[in-house]
Amino acid sequence: MIGEDVLYLPVAELGARIHSRHLSPVELTEGYLDRIKRHAPTLNAFATVTEDVAIAQARAAEGEIGKGRYRGPLHGIPYGAKDLLATAGIRTTWGAAPTKDQVPDKDATVVRKLREAGAVLLGKLAMVEFAGCLGYRFADASLQGPGRNPWDPERWTGGSSSGSGAATASALVGFAIGTETWGSILCPSAFCGVTGLRPTYGRVSRAGGMVGSYTFDKIGPITRAADDCRLVLQAIAGPDPDDASASEEPVRLDRTRVDLSRLRGALIPLDFTKTKGAEPEVKSAFDGAVAVLQGAGLKLTEAKLPEFPASEMASLIITAEALSTFENFYKKGGVWDLKDPYAPYQREIARALNGDDLVKAWRMRAVLQEKMADFLGRYDVIVTPNFMSVAPSIHEDLNKALPYADPVGAVGNACGLPSIALPCGFGRGHMPVGFQIMGAPFSEPMLLGLGELYQSKTRFHKERPPLRV
Repeated sequence: MIGEDVLYLPVAELGARIHSRHLSPVELTEGYLDRIKRHAPTLNAFATVTEDVAIAQARAAEGEIGKGRYRGPLHGIPYGAKDLLATAGIRTTWGAAPTKDQVPDKDATVVRKLREAGAVLLGKLAMVEFAGCLGYRFADASLQGPGRNPWDPERWTGGSSSGSGAATASALVGFAIGTETWGSILCPSAFCGVTGLRPTYGRVSRAGGMVGSYTFDKIGPITRAADDCRLVLQAIAGPDPDDASASEEPVRLDRTRVDLSRLRGALIPLDFTKTKGAEPEVKSAFDGAVAVLQGAGLKLTEAKLPEFPASEMASLIITAEALSTFENFYKKGGVWDLKDPYAPYQREIARALNGDDLVKAWRMRAVLQEKMADFLGRYDVIVTPNFMSVAPSIHEDLNKALPYADPVGAVGNACGLPSIALPCGFGRGHMPVGFQIMGAPFSEPMLLGLGELYQSKTRFHKERPPLRV
């Protein structure tokens, strides 16, 4: 049986070994499946394990490679998909009781593209019900139970891509696919100590994915290294006739050297001294990351984002779009089967909102996008903490455990900007700490290059959680 050291290898190394036939896709898949059986139940990481599918795909990959039909760096690499991506003939639960038995008859575009790249589907990864788009206050708002962090199962993985973060951090998969409406890739990446990329809105087709908030939803990779994000994004990005929002912007993600002398970085500090719940250990880890980037030659100037009620505007639009998306569950009563006690009342909570409010929010969003276009004309990248604390307990009210606002997340998601989450150390209880680098639309090559540069000078992305059999 393949050991842990191999299962934790980055995708690039796994792919090289498979290509040279020093590593069998079947044996690699069997190794991950064995690890899933031992650890996934403890972490509530999987909604469905597709063992038979995985073995069949791995055998097919091994046969093709043996005949010289190598498809590329993901050929034979086992992965997991967030359980809101449709998989033909395989249960796709959306993490929620009302949809726990639905079985699509067609793959999501991302799943199809990964299959065409030769990747091996290990299963569907657990998530917060309806991707948290109706709100949630507790970690157990999921059909699979609370997402348990592999660094400490009594702490949360982050949402809504809870299983994607946990499975990647604990080497249950080679890589994972997550989605983000507001924080759902960057949050589990930060709390689980892995690398996640939120692509530009429209960079990756969402066809076949659950719609949460149509003008906010994005699909991206969660991996153990920035270089792996590059490989996965290359496979899944691009236009799609099945998704009108998928961009025609050419996908050019070849690895190139980042010229730091030409980059202007905006350092967006958060106030750790006056924010309730903020932890000084997290600030120390972030300061260390900033020092590494500056030592490598990145010029960082402390700056402020444009003054704007971005969080309020983004929340209003997401709420309105989600209530429209899940309207039938309110009409037919399925919303009462959700675990979060507040979800059934979201319509009543939002009843004061009207069409005027939504139109104003759309207009405000356009103004914010103009302001950020101007800001990103002066700065190439934004560097800021992901969170001001480590992962909270799974037993806490998340609204109280994470009480501070997320202005950078609101701005980034409202404007559809790409961002990469990178581990940068540890805080209380030796729990992971992360930070993010955000850029202008379609600046993923630069963000990936900076992530790769940072990880060439640090080892935080190579640390492993203390899992026990």
